[in-house]
Amino acid sequence: MPLSEPAPRALSHTRRLELKAYEREDGLWDIEGHITDHKEEDYDMLDSFRTADQPMHDMWLRLTTDTDLVVHAAEAVMDAGAHGPCHLIAPNYDCLVGLKIGPGWNRAVRERLGGVKGCTHLNEMLAQMATTAMQSVFEAAGQVVEKPDGSRYLSPGLHNSCYAYALNSPYIRDCFPDYYEAD
Repeated sequence: MPLSEPAPRALSHTRRLELKAYEREDGLWDIEGHITDHKEEDYDMLDSFRTADQPMHDMWLRLTTDTDLVVHAAEAVMDAGAHGPCHLIAPNYDCLVGLKIGPGWNRAVRERLGGVKGCTHLNEMLAQMATTAMQSVFEAAGQVVEKPDGSRYLSPGLHNSCYAYALNSPYIRDCFPDYYEAD
């Protein structure tokens, strides 16, 4: 469903975020994020000048995880940062190695890469990369498994993780009745 008709307006800025997950032959997973920002007109960055056809940001991030969503490797690359020194922060993303994507992920990212230790745009993208990782590794990690008796196993990590997975939701009642908790 499209949004309602907007008021008359002029496009000023476009941000594109692309997230992909790859299952590797070695059993690990690569979760890749790419973010670009473009202005519709030439833009003075104070330490550089960008024409409308040049990105203000063009940044990449790859997390390599196992099926338990533990980060084995992290790599950041900035083809274009907002300012000259932005690319110097890329090696700091190695500090994600050993973290587990799941509850507390965003807090852990802020602790390790918040403020001057990281890049605001890459850090924001990490939250979406975590969701992409969970959605991609979901089946391989056995989050939902059909048991021989026809019942389904639902990982405790999904319990009450969102509206649909609330243990009192219609979805849980209909698809995972063994886990359903009526109000």
